[in-house]
Amino acid sequence: MKRKAIVLVLVSLMFGTAAGAEEAKKYVDGAYALDYVDEELGSVSISVTVQNGRIAAITFPSGKGDVNLEDAALAAWLAAFIAAPDFLVVDAISGASQSCDLIKYAVQNALKKAAVK
Repeated sequence: MKRKAIVLVLVSLMFGTAAGAEEAKKYVDGAYALDYVDEELGSVSISVTVQNGRIAAITFPSGKGDVNLEDAALAAWLAAFIAAPDFLVVDAISGASQSCDLIKYAVQNALKKAAVK
């Protein structure tokens, strides 16, 4: 009985590790720029840098566009956004949900170019 339990644990660890490694390598490394326009939320030019298959940086090469956030608040939110395993579920900043959504959708569209196939 103990042997079966050990084998099951080892098998689940092997598959769990393989799934985790695959999840970590979601995107092809590089920089992906996009001019994004949403009829309701506004527009923003964004550059997403991917390193080791994950988002490493997000910049606004032409300024923040219609993103209406103070620099400190934006920097803190972007740090949480980049660190999150799934950036789409990161909560918006209170009072700036449209700006946060604009960035999320812009990043999501920029990353379509970087998706591992």
